[in-house]
Amino acid sequence: MKVDVSLDLYRIFCTVARLGNMSAAARELYISQPAVSMAIRQLEERMGSPLLVRTAKGVYPTAEGKLLYTYLEQALGLIHAAEDKYFQMMHMEMGELKIGASDTVIANFLLPYLEKYHNSYPDINIKVTNKTTYESLRLLRNGSVDVCFVNLPIAEEADFEIIPCIEVQDILVGGEKFRKLAETGITVEELSEYPLLLLEDASNSRRYVDAYAEENGIALQPILELGSSDLLVSFAQINLGLTYVIKEFTKEALEDGNIFEIPVEPPVPKRSIGMVKLKNVAASHAVQGFVELVDFFEK
Repeated sequence: MKVDVSLDLYRIFCTVARLGNMSAAARELYISQPAVSMAIRQLEERMGSPLLVRTAKGVYPTAEGKLLYTYLEQALGLIHAAEDKYFQMMHMEMGELKIGASDTVIANFLLPYLEKYHNSYPDINIKVTNKTTYESLRLLRNGSVDVCFVNLPIAEEADFEIIPCIEVQDILVGGEKFRKLAETGITVEELSEYPLLLLEDASNSRRYVDAYAEENGIALQPILELGSSDLLVSFAQINLGLTYVIKEFTKEALEDGNIFEIPVEPPVPKRSIGMVKLKNVAASHAVQGFVELVDFFEK
């Protein structure tokens, strides 16, 4: 049997049962004593039996009232806990942020933002999943991550909200063995004359460079494919071949003279690293706070 009783009546009853005094309950609830008495009468009428025994010293629950109070106190406790947790999330005092990105983007772009965010909201649990662009987008679609940072452009953009964050330039680099090429440069057609080290073809960066080559009438044939840009740089440093890397993410190695930029004509068109969210999906305060942080510092 269901009884149509407002939550306010239950709150008043529990306060009276806990304090054993209607005047004390009225003071705690900031309402008048007649309002408390009326609420108790209304609840007893709707429940169909007395819930409190009135005495000169106060009130105490009947057997039925004690049973009702026991369960209501637990239920109200859960409601209060839910409200507390809700407002903790609202004020970024708890929550979770799940990000998908490649190791290159994490190390060379995201780390400063993750540090700022963690310093500002230390109670937010941050989970970063290291995946390629299209693996990150798959995780975004199935709800495993809240936002991802990927190499643009991407296909199938209809269900995504894409925010470009930083423009990057793909450049060809080589070690000491190929240092002279840094001075003379080469044409895109001449790439086939040199050993090439490239990312695996599952990566969006590799697809972008392949598309650039195809537009210029050639197909790239690497002697080695790797899953890490850092490994490509390391292999280039020991002169195993030439490789394409993101210039903005390879500044230290270039400045140290461990590798050299080799001009290629025409150059690879610039592209962007972008932040991607699902359209029409409400973000939690934890996620929105990170999105706004990145957006603010990139503007």
